[in-house]
Order: sequence, then structure tokens, then C-alpha cells
Amino acid sequence: MPDLTASPRLDLQLSWRGSFGRVRVYADRVHAETSYERDALTTVPMDAVRGWRIEPCDFDAVCVEFLAPDDTYRVLLDTSDEHLAAQALRRALGEPAPAAS
Repeated sequence: MPDLTASPRLDLQLSWRGSFGRVRVYADRVHAETSYERDALTTVPMDAVRGWRIEPCDFDAVCVEFLAPDDTYRVLLDTSDEHLAAQALRRALGEPAPAAS
């Protein structure tokens, strides 16, 4: 059972053009939320996630894509957070999936 009182090792968030994204990396889990391409703020179902990758979204944002069998959850982050997010997610979830394009 994860320690729900623990502080995240990394907490990145971005409000961008009306969308919100947040990725929190803990010692024993990853928690992510997004409203990008969604009707409301959605918690990424990490138990269903089978892979992840970081792709460009625009000149001033990147998308962390969490790949589930039935959906792809895109969490927006600032381009300056890309390398830090990639490093933390690699440690927590393993190597990223191949690029989509």
C-alpha cells in the first residue's frame, strides 16, 4: 500500500491556454492529472498505464503521454521541465515508449 502522506519527490504543474496538467512522482508511485483534451480535470489511471513518453505539444509546452490500452492521457508541462520530468519518470516507470511520429 503506498504511503499517501509522503511528499512527492517531484511536483510539476502547468496551467496553459485553459488546460491544467500536473505530474507528481513519489518514491513508490506516480500521480498525474490533466484537463488537456478533456471535458474536466481527470486523474490518470496509473494502474492501467502501459507506457509513457514525452512529445512536443507546441513551441512552449510538452505533453507527457501516459499510454493506457483504451486511451492516451496527455499532461501538459512547460518545455523547461521536460528533461527533469523524463528523468524522474524513467526512474519510476522505466524507459519511455517509442515516439508516436
